[in-house]
Amino acid sequence: MKFCNFLLRVDGIREASIDDFKSVIEKGLRTYRPEHQKYLYSIEMEIIDDRFFWMSCDYDDAVKFRDYVINRETGEKEPNPRSKAQIEPKQQFFACYDCSEHFLYLNDLNRRSFLSQYLSDTLQKEFQINNVYSSVDDFCNRVKTIRGFKYTQVDNLFGRSSDLFAQVGNIWGQDLPSKIQLKMAYNDIPVHGGGRQLVDIFSRHRCEFEDVIIIGCDDAGVEQTFDFSSLLKHIMVQPTKDENEHFDPCEVRELLLQKLR
Repeated sequence: MKFCNFLLRVDGIREASIDDFKSVIEKGLRTYRPEHQKYLYSIEMEIIDDRFFWMSCDYDDAVKFRDYVINRETGEKEPNPRSKAQIEPKQQFFACYDCSEHFLYLNDLNRRSFLSQYLSDTLQKEFQINNVYSSVDDFCNRVKTIRGFKYTQVDNLFGRSSDLFAQVGNIWGQDLPSKIQLKMAYNDIPVHGGGRQLVDIFSRHRCEFEDVIIIGCDDAGVEQTFDFSSLLKHIMVQPTKDENEHFDPCEVRELLLQKLR
């Protein structure tokens, strides 16, 4: 089983926190079917070590139904012993968010829309799951436009060459701040029409800043981000299946946490 890492942003401006997930566990439904989607999910969640948010889901199609089943031994059709209101969740999905390293790990990338909608509906905030790219080139090959940048300007040798710190200090009549978080927004500059040149400028000067994030938009209009501090990770675990071809969620959880710890 392979877990891939993703970035998880709340309202597009901050990383998810342990308090967000404590609220999700307190308020979240344990049986959930996203609006306009066919799958019904049975959800289990917990906080581990005050660091990890763990979610395991059993799910399946809540729409498709046959009024008969086939007896595997005889090959004969028989009346379906369950009603259309009874869903047999044959599929599984696992998610883990590391609140220390701020990475989300999923074993099935096709369940991203479910997870983001579940978190958003539960807390009435916008949760976005963004890809982690292996390089700037990979990111620029996947996006169509550059929408902006977010970064932290630090009061060091590079930062002091700007009047920005002095201006902020003078506005509030306080001592100069040690860090300033900035966001630069553009009107979707095409990657091949000047956007890549802006990315290359930040790449060359990223040692002068902290927490540099490039914001882009792909062909489908979905916002994507590239975080210079993030790395693409694939974590492999090898849980065993039972006689019904299902994984034990506790075993999957412990194998993954061994790697993350």
